[in-house]
Amino acid sequence: MQILRAAALCAACLVAACSSDDTTVVVVPDGGTARVDAGAQRMDVPGRWDVPPLDVPAPDVVAKDVVEAGADVTDVPTRAQYCEGTGPALQVGPPGASRCAGRLAETVFRYAICTCSDLALAGYLRTDSYDSSRGGPTGERGGAVGVDGNYTIVGYSNLGDNLTIAGGAPLSLVGVHTLREDLYLGGSLTVIGTLDVNRDAHVHGNVTALGPFHVHRDFQQQNGSFLLGSITVDGARSDGMVSYPPPCPCGPTEVFDIAGAIDDARANNDNVAGLFDPTHFDAVVGQQITVMPCGRYFANRVAGLGDIELHVDGRTALFIDGDFDLGGFFNVVLGAQGELDVFIRGNVLGAGYLRMGGSSRPSGVRIYIAGANGFTLLGASQFVGNVYAPRAPVTIAGYMNLHGAIFAHDLHTGGDLDVHYDRTIVHAGDECPPDPTPATCAHCGSCRSSQACVAGACGRCRTDADCCDPLVCTAAGVCDSVPP
Repeated sequence: MQILRAAALCAACLVAACSSDDTTVVVVPDGGTARVDAGAQRMDVPGRWDVPPLDVPAPDVVAKDVVEAGADVTDVPTRAQYCEGTGPALQVGPPGASRCAGRLAETVFRYAICTCSDLALAGYLRTDSYDSSRGGPTGERGGAVGVDGNYTIVGYSNLGDNLTIAGGAPLSLVGVHTLREDLYLGGSLTVIGTLDVNRDAHVHGNVTALGPFHVHRDFQQQNGSFLLGSITVDGARSDGMVSYPPPCPCGPTEVFDIAGAIDDARANNDNVAGLFDPTHFDAVVGQQITVMPCGRYFANRVAGLGDIELHVDGRTALFIDGDFDLGGFFNVVLGAQGELDVFIRGNVLGAGYLRMGGSSRPSGVRIYIAGANGFTLLGASQFVGNVYAPRAPVTIAGYMNLHGAIFAHDLHTGGDLDVHYDRTIVHAGDECPPDPTPATCAHCGSCRSSQACVAGACGRCRTDADCCDPLVCTAAGVCDSVPP
């Protein structure tokens, strides 16, 4: 094992030594000869540094401390299982308590924007969706917004799916606002500009419509609340109980244990088999290009002033034990079968920005952040990927064109925000190994995202109400994003 680690370090050093002054190129190979352009240079990595190909796998290497701890190593998924999609992607907690990364992604990224607390915007908000497996285009229906707290906006909005606000603070809408699906509001509503809801509206409190308020289907209001002003309802009006759970799963038992996944990855990883050095990203200078083979890799931290470009052609998970402290960009280049999950124990630091892009398939890039320190998403650029930061307040600086989704403790922006939700993420777990069907289930969270919980059992949905919001029930009885 020590010899393999030494070989990995030597390989990294030799490749880095050949790079230009302003570019550091490090390649982690997985068979054959890797070629990466570095300015005017082309780097070749000799094939003798290769690991055995997965179709003729060498015996899996199990971390020494796992064996010494007396763990049942047969419960630890092998690298071949992970890469081929036949084993669990994550091994969290004791052996046997595992979760597939794709199934995790389809659970936490059902909304284009989801906040555990407040969502505050001072600009234009627009959401839509697309299917990246078809290459787009954007602009289709979809891209729901869920807020467990309160919602404020000074500007205009055009949302491609539901807007669900669980907080009880009054909502005032100035300007032009359009919802292409439903409105669920836990407080009172004042419309000073215009509000157009393409389907149903459910309002818990009072409604004051100083400008046109149009509901294209049914309107329901809490018993005892008053309605003043101009409102047009094409369907039925009703009074009753308007109550629904918070849309974003932010409870203590609902937030994914990112730190627990990283703890397990410290012992159960493919660093040796993949020739990956855990200090690989400790001091990034210039542009560092890394070809990551499929597998699960453990890194100490990410730090430096340079840029990181990851080339990912298979299923790859990167577990970062410390902070993400990078001054430059974090770019991901996915191959046709590429899929990257990044788990960060600490916080996003450095200049306070998380800058990311480079992928044409946002559903294949997911970043999970355990830290509670706030950070900024860099505006005036395109951000590609899905960010899960349930404990961290997130600020967007300037205009943001985001392809993917964001799940944050709270979200604030002072500029315009366009979110193009990649609907294929709700099918991220389709290639995961089948989970045992639970004997009983709750309404939402116990079954696969595509399944409904009906009469205490996971199965096909009958109506939209059977599915986890904001998914809808298709004619085939499958819970899915709204059709385009």
